[in-house]
Amino acid sequence: MNTRPSTFALAAAVFLLAATVEAKPYRAMVTRTAETTRSGNLELGLRYQGFFALESERSLPYQQLSPSIRWGILDNLEANVYFEVLALGLPGDSDFQLAFGDIPLGLQWTFLETRPFALAAYARVTFPTGPSNEDAIPPSLSDGTWDYEGTLVGELRVSKDLRFMLNASYLHQGTRDRGALADFDVPDAVQLGLAGTYNIDNFTLVGLEVIGRVYFERAITPVWTDNANQVEIIPVVRREVSPGLVLEAVAGIAVTPDLSNIYRFRALIGGTYEFDLASGPRLPKDDDKDDKKPAPKKKPSTRKR
Repeated sequence: MNTRPSTFALAAAVFLLAATVEAKPYRAMVTRTAETTRSGNLELGLRYQGFFALESERSLPYQQLSPSIRWGILDNLEANVYFEVLALGLPGDSDFQLAFGDIPLGLQWTFLETRPFALAAYARVTFPTGPSNEDAIPPSLSDGTWDYEGTLVGELRVSKDLRFMLNASYLHQGTRDRGALADFDVPDAVQLGLAGTYNIDNFTLVGLEVIGRVYFERAITPVWTDNANQVEIIPVVRREVSPGLVLEAVAGIAVTPDLSNIYRFRALIGGTYEFDLASGPRLPKDDDKDDKKPAPKKKPSTRKR
């Protein structure tokens, strides 16, 4: 497990040194922003996250790989879907296995958008296709239950580069089917997310997020029985390394004992690629053609010798 933090650090360093190109990243990493994917555009994403402790033997033996799709349906209306794959244990272990996770499907509508302020509503339903008999998986991961989320998103745009986001969410958690063991009803929760982001330039965004979650009961799984109050600090870095391609990295740091008992910090790395559905992805060959256009012929000189 000791190799995973170094892999995360290496990946973060690589993309931070990449060459700059065009557009501006505008999303936070976890907190939702009011701005949606452009109408007629598709955004493809891929994100990895792992869960660690200062003592390697206490790191959670779960890793997650999550492809995602965002589709700009109309101006200010966006749909998104996530697919999750869980690695249970570590490769090489006798009990290592891969499991297909839950499928969250969401819809966001930004119903008020002005230059200094915006409001949006986000709704999500999670289809229970993941494992529900793994008692140590926290409810924030794929746990094989029907889940529902309703979130109000507020965004304050202090300037073109500085933004603040506030999310207020109600999370309805379903019931875990544990096979021969008794079912476990995961308690509902309320969640607040506060984020500030700043665009250093047109290609690099840095930010800081604070996520707080309170479950209505102390026991949130059959294993985590005293972990209802969870607060996490999340520093964010996102950088566009080619037109439409944004790479991102973050390390979520547990603040409250209820969360640090589960993990001390989590590492998230990933990227998104947004393109116009009408014209399709922008391929390197297309860029080469643009760069190799013949130079205009010079007009014959009319000056007399």
